[in-house]
Amino acid sequence: MDSKPKLQVALDVISLEDALRIANQVVSFVDIIEAGTPLIKSEGIGAVKVLKKNFPEKIICADLKTADAGYLEVQLAAEAHADIISILADAYDNTIEEALRASYDYKVEVMADLIVSRKPIKRLKEIMKLHYKGRKLTYALAHSGLDRQSSRRAPLSEIEAMVQVPNHPKLAIAGGIRSTDIQNIMQYPISIVIVGGAITNAENPSKVSEQLKQLIENYTKI
Repeated sequence: MDSKPKLQVALDVISLEDALRIANQVVSFVDIIEAGTPLIKSEGIGAVKVLKKNFPEKIICADLKTADAGYLEVQLAAEAHADIISILADAYDNTIEEALRASYDYKVEVMADLIVSRKPIKRLKEIMKLHYKGRKLTYALAHSGLDRQSSRRAPLSEIEAMVQVPNHPKLAIAGGIRSTDIQNIMQYPISIVIVGGAITNAENPSKVSEQLKQLIENYTKI
């Protein structure tokens, strides 16, 4: 791995006020600020624009989990100044291709979220072939969704299989990640570690995000 993973905070809250409050507490320790799906559904795509305006030096991710209208949704997020936009890996191939077309036009990155994939490695191999004028998926996300985290948190077995796929996109991981998971995660060539509730539900989000960032930065593989 050429560099340490970036730390992304997932603002899966429903009010822009809460999102800004938390973001202000963690901005010194995170690399990417995510407008979570609940936030965008509650406040609209304008929430992405507000986050970029308040934190212009940070990478902003719009977690749209796009399932259809690939070009339009990526366009909307890009025009709101998102840098990374998520789509569902199990969307139609042409939806992903349209998302890639928009990413080419608007110079943004697309992350394919494997959250609902029944056969994630098979699907990963399929979507890796999709492109528009050479533009391909930048990231593939191994993701245990919120409703599944009680039985399956950080999906390390999925990441282990994804690493074996030749020429795979950059890899991201999400799903109930806590500080105790970082050592195991760092065994793999992960580009983005996405943390939601462990930060946003913490009594002191700043302290937790600082601890996570330090664990990532100070990790040395034996």
